[in-house]
Amino acid sequence: MADSPSSPQHDLIAVSPAQLHVGAQLRFTLRDEAGRVLLAKGLRIENQAALESLQKRKQVFVEYEESDEAIKVLMSGLTEATRRDAPLKDIDKLVSFKNPEAESTFKGTLPEAWSQIESRLKINLGQLAVGGQAGTEALQRLDVQVDQILHQLFNRDRDAAVFVLLHRAVTGFSGYSALHSLLCSCVCHLLAEPLKLTPEEDASLVRAALTMNVTMTTLQDLLAGQKSRPSPQQQAQIDAHPTEAVRLLRAVGVTDPLWLKVILSHHADLPCNLPLAQRSPAERLTRILQVVDRYTAAMSPRISRAGRDAKDAARSAIVQAGAGGHDEVGLALVQVLGLHPAGTFVKLANGETAVVLRRGAKASEPYVASVLNKRDEPIAEPRLHHTASAAVAVTQAVSASTVRVRLNLDTMLKILAFSKTGPERGLGLR
Repeated sequence: MADSPSSPQHDLIAVSPAQLHVGAQLRFTLRDEAGRVLLAKGLRIENQAALESLQKRKQVFVEYEESDEAIKVLMSGLTEATRRDAPLKDIDKLVSFKNPEAESTFKGTLPEAWSQIESRLKINLGQLAVGGQAGTEALQRLDVQVDQILHQLFNRDRDAAVFVLLHRAVTGFSGYSALHSLLCSCVCHLLAEPLKLTPEEDASLVRAALTMNVTMTTLQDLLAGQKSRPSPQQQAQIDAHPTEAVRLLRAVGVTDPLWLKVILSHHADLPCNLPLAQRSPAERLTRILQVVDRYTAAMSPRISRAGRDAKDAARSAIVQAGAGGHDEVGLALVQVLGLHPAGTFVKLANGETAVVLRRGAKASEPYVASVLNKRDEPIAEPRLHHTASAAVAVTQAVSASTVRVRLNLDTMLKILAFSKTGPERGLGLR
């Protein structure tokens, strides 16, 4: 019979599961509220499924007396909470149970590395939202995270990065807020070249995308799993979040005017039919973020609705509301991602359903891997196709919410890599 939390050998400390990430090697044994072992000290959180099973819990626990290190970490959090007069229920925001030496390294496969980035970003945004010294330190870590996101992972293999991030975004809504910010920042970075942004503008836009929802990350995650419309209190927080985010970021040390102006106006109504070149720098970056935000959010499912298919989402981004023509940001999106972006699903002329691997020479002719046969049954060994061939041409985009298959992302990335070995290698994002 398991010991109760009140037993001497199981004096437990509650820890938020949001601090966990794929690839983390545990320095403490994780337990449930009854003291039962969930994951033993020294083991790793091996994959996204294992992470999500832990994060479904409101809290997990570690033993107070498991090690001197546990006491030291807890006491540092208590000291910071006391100094800032923070409620003890928020202590998990002030305490990190991760090994700082592992912050700059990634373990496991590419999908696991991106999952680690996402988890670290979620923790950092939570600590940034606390403000004070914790927020200032989180802001300093943000620069490290931007370097990790763009230079260690994204720029190294953009095709694979887009596939992993977009597929994750269109197939689930757990941890929506951090993933959405991460995806928006990477897509904005992709648009820097075709939209002729300076390196400084690119840097400001990426950081604005990462932090635009910093004061409502918890609310965003809640709303993604909420069937009802936002309550009046929730709507008030939604309406105030640009102003509150700017106030918070200024307080922790952000001085970049472009970064702050973009966040302040990222939900503002901007003039229609005005080319980017005729807008101020802040308005130009704001317009880019608005389109990317709307486009990616449209494809992401919620518990209250299915995600829209990629073509429908692209149509909403390209056709500017209230304008007579196409939006140049939306057109640039299709230029770099294709009409059917990597990670989304399509129906082929042969009746099969396929996942898009990467853009082809034409925006409407991606490289894909068949995953369901014409009877919508899983295909044991996914087949690579270039949809420029009429026999396997794309006939329609498909919402990921309607596709009942769980992909092995490592296998898909191997097929993606193989797709670059033919005569069209070098095409697409890379």
